Amino acid sequence: MAPITHIVLFKYRSTLPWSTLQDHFTSFRGLQSTCLHPSTGAPYILSLRMGQNNSWEPHSKGMTHGFVLEFASQEHLDYYLLEDPVHAAFSAKARPLIEDSVVVDIQDGVLVGAKPEKPGRRAGGKWPGG
Repeated sequence: MAPITHIVLFKYRSTLPWSTLQDHFTSFRGLQSTCLHPSTGAPYILSLRMGQNNSWEPHSKGMTHGFVLEFASQEHLDYYLLEDPVHAAFSAKARPLIEDSVVVDIQDGVLVGAKPEKPGRRAGGKWPGG
């Protein structure tokens, strides 16, 4: 199965001091090594790229920065979004900094078909996909 690419675009509040953004970006970058698989204890974000919007095209909808994270499976992405305590703490701190956002998840080459449904909490603490 092909990896899942999680694409996040943020429009940060224009009143934020650079030092606040720097700290935020450093914390974001750190997720790749601090978000750990609940069974193995190993990092599970395959790659993480980030950067300021550099497009001259007039279609950015005001988004100022982009982040691209790659996960081995939908299960890994679901864990990241719904259960990972490190990501949850990061998100809680990030929310006040963000004015708007767009999120798209893709699987390379999959151009048609049903979207996955949002999973419920995992029963018994078990995490499918090992």
